[in-house]
Amino acid sequence: MENQLFNLKKIRELTSPIENLQSKVNQITNLVVLFESEKLKITDYSENESFLKQITDIATILDSINNNLKNTFTNNINEFLRFNNKLINKYKTDLKSNLKIVNINGENTRIIGQSLIEKRKISKIITQISNTPSISIKQWSELIDALNQNTIFLASAQKLQKSYLKIVKNRLDSELKKIPINTPSSIIEEFKQQFNLYHDLTYVRFLDAMKSKLTQEELQAKKEILTKSKQKQEIEKLKKKQEEQTESYESYLKLSEKEFERKLRKGKREKLIDVIESKNQKKLELSDEVSEKIEKFKMKFDKHSNEDYLIREDIDEDPLKVIRERKKKKDKEYKKFKDHFESE
Repeated sequence: MENQLFNLKKIRELTSPIENLQSKVNQITNLVVLFESEKLKITDYSENESFLKQITDIATILDSINNNLKNTFTNNINEFLRFNNKLINKYKTDLKSNLKIVNINGENTRIIGQSLIEKRKISKIITQISNTPSISIKQWSELIDALNQNTIFLASAQKLQKSYLKIVKNRLDSELKKIPINTPSSIIEEFKQQFNLYHDLTYVRFLDAMKSKLTQEELQAKKEILTKSKQKQEIEKLKKKQEEQTESYESYLKLSEKEFERKLRKGKREKLIDVIESKNQKKLELSDEVSEKIEKFKMKFDKHSNEDYLIREDIDEDPLKVIRERKKKKDKEYKKFKDHFESE
C-alpha cells in the first residue's frame, strides 16, 4: 500500500480528475450567465407579469445554486490540494531518505571493496566482458601439422582424452547401478555395447528400444503366420475345387451319349427375362424422328439377341471327346499344382 500511495505516478493520477471537475463547474457557470442574458431579453419584450415573476424566481434559485456549488467546489479543491501537497512532500521525504541510504550503502561498499582488493581477497571488477573468438576450421587445418609436432598440445590432448574416457566410464557405472540384480547378463552386455556406441544412452531408453524391437518382431511373426494360414486355406479351396471338378467330369463320363447331349443343350439354353413395365411410368412425348431411331435400335438389339441366345443345333465336335480332352488337361494341371505345393 505504501509503495502505491507514495508513488509519483499514482499521485498524478489522483489529481487528474480535478481538471475534469473544474471544466464541469465552468460549464454550469456559463449556463447561469446565459440564462441571465436571456432573462433580460424576455423582460424587455414580454408584458406578462406572472411569467416575468416566475423567470425572476428561477434566476434567483439558479444563482443561489451556482454560488453554493462554487463555494463547495472551492473548499473541496483546497482540501484536496492540501492532501496532494502532503503526499508530494511525503514522497520527496521518502525519496531523499532512500537516496541517503543508497549513498551510505554505496560508500560502505566502496570502502569494503577497496579493503578486500588491497588484501587481495577479491579481484577488481571487470566493467567490460572480453572474449577471444575460436579459430576457424581452415586455420585448424593449417595448424594441424605443427600441432602434431607440439609436445605440449599432444600432452594436453592425451589428458583431455583420458578425462573424457573417465567421464564415460563413470556414466556407464552409474547406469549399471540402476539395472536390477535379476537382469540377465546378455541384456547387460548388450547395453554395454550400445553405450559404447552412444555415450548419452540411458538404461531406461535402452529398455524402451528393446521393447519396441520385440514388439515389432512379434508383429512380423504374426504376419508370417497369418500369411501362411491364408496360403494354406487357398490351397485347401483349390484342392476342394479340383475334387469337385473331377467328380463332375467322372459323372459326365458315365452318362450316355443322348443324356450328355441333352444336358449340353440345357446348359446352353438361357431364358430372357421379360421386362415388366412400371405402372408409375410416365409417358414421354417423342418426335417422329426420335421414335424412328428408337425402333431401329430395338430391331438391331433383337437381331443380336437372336444370334447370341438362340440354341444352335449344329455341333462341330463330339462333346464326349471335348470333355475327355479337358479332363486330361485339368488332371495334368492339378497334378502339377499339387506337386508344387507339396514340395514346399
